[in-house]
Amino acid sequence: MLNFRKSSSSSVERGWAWIVLLGCSVEYFVILGMFKSFGLFFVQFQRKYNTSASVLSLILSVQNIIASFSSFIIMGVGTRYFTERTMVMFAGLIGLGCCIGNAFAPSAEVLFFTQSFLFAVSAMTAHLPSMLMISKYFERRRGMANSIANVGGSLGGFVLPFFLTFLFSEYGLEGTLIIAGGLFLQFLPAGLIMRPIERDIHINEKKDRNGVVLHKEDKECTNNLLSNQTDKKNVIEYEIQDTYNGSCTSLHKTMNTERKSNSLVNINSNHMNCSVRSAELFGSSLDIGSTVSIENINAGRSQHHSLSTSADSNRNCCLKVLFTLFDFALFKNPTFILLMLMAFLVAPGSTIVVTFIAPFAKDNDQSTNMIGYLLTLCSAGDLTGRLLFVFISDNKVIQRSYMLTIALLANGLTCLLASFYDTFAKLAVFGFLQSSFAGTYYSLINVLIVDFIGLENLRHGLSMTTVVRGISVAISSSVVGLLRDRTGSYVGGFYLMGTCLVLGGILLLLKPLIDE
Repeated sequence: MLNFRKSSSSSVERGWAWIVLLGCSVEYFVILGMFKSFGLFFVQFQRKYNTSASVLSLILSVQNIIASFSSFIIMGVGTRYFTERTMVMFAGLIGLGCCIGNAFAPSAEVLFFTQSFLFAVSAMTAHLPSMLMISKYFERRRGMANSIANVGGSLGGFVLPFFLTFLFSEYGLEGTLIIAGGLFLQFLPAGLIMRPIERDIHINEKKDRNGVVLHKEDKECTNNLLSNQTDKKNVIEYEIQDTYNGSCTSLHKTMNTERKSNSLVNINSNHMNCSVRSAELFGSSLDIGSTVSIENINAGRSQHHSLSTSADSNRNCCLKVLFTLFDFALFKNPTFILLMLMAFLVAPGSTIVVTFIAPFAKDNDQSTNMIGYLLTLCSAGDLTGRLLFVFISDNKVIQRSYMLTIALLANGLTCLLASFYDTFAKLAVFGFLQSSFAGTYYSLINVLIVDFIGLENLRHGLSMTTVVRGISVAISSSVVGLLRDRTGSYVGGFYLMGTCLVLGGILLLLKPLIDE
């Protein structure tokens, strides 16, 4: 059996961390490059299947919905049982199947599986673990590392339109898709260099009144349970492993929490007398796993069955699965809610504008070659914007949230002027500026999640941000396609996305008020 090496805490921001960053940049190159080049495939699919823009937009919408909800499974379950290395390599094989399936799809309906499902799963299975690897290997330079990885995606968007345009002229749509499938195989070597890292997490350890060491995470969650000592009662749910007969019992006990010790909870009931020591609290007060020392159990097997019915077991099982996938206590955090609302509004304008620039240019009588050049200019603008944030993302002079606000307002303004872009020169300026500002969202969103809700919640923040973004993009893609079919122009769709960008930028300005 293969035994791969693991990195230690000494590799943080040095040594192998930069090799891992290179592998993540390769993944960004392929995934983001293919996504930004979908406008070229959009035109080719429309020509091959003689279908409407709304149908192809619906395929893109379904793709984003699948990507969104698969992120819950990938981040909640996949990262628990598989390493980032395994998931990235597996994503390469799925991506290969996606491209081959697209090449031989007999109708546009088949694309709902090959493009919508397979591409979405491949993208999320590779992209989310890569984000996690960057956050694990970098701390002080996390903003710069994220920007460098995003530069890889910008390079993909810059190079692939040229490459794909050449392949279309030489090999047609089918041949181009088969060759593009080979790009996904680059995930195999990229995944191999993503060593899992075993970090010595030095956190502020404090002792409670009884001398029991409480880690930072334990202290925070314990304080959440016991902070309001004036409350009359709290309902605590926990599981007790019965070593007497091997059964597992769920016990619901209403307890008076006035002036309780943080380390010892005494439970007295008619059936049991036990003490709970060294409680390990994971994530939130809703997900409590505890190590239980049972001193005296005076109940038999029949009494245990009377405490836990089959309905309770099913409910507890469902809750356990939900809490594994996501920490719902984050919804009590107003800063987290603000971040999610902002992401919902700005995701379409930061993600799919470049996808609709190609058919928008086609409506303005631009040739296939000129459209390819236009997408290359868009990628050049995206590369310029992300290179800029390599140097300023960790700057302490201006807050990252203000950087993003400026970029969102500027991006919204460029979209609101869409009716003036009727020549190649104007389209080129539009594509370059819009891509420059749009890249800011992806350069900063991962770092903003840490700034807003903390590194310990990054995994949940990434999954929820992905879900919100996917839902928003799915809705917007369908609406833009419908507006195009009804009005004969993509201008209305650009107006919609521009307005949402401006609203998102204004919403982000409310963070200082929430912090107060």
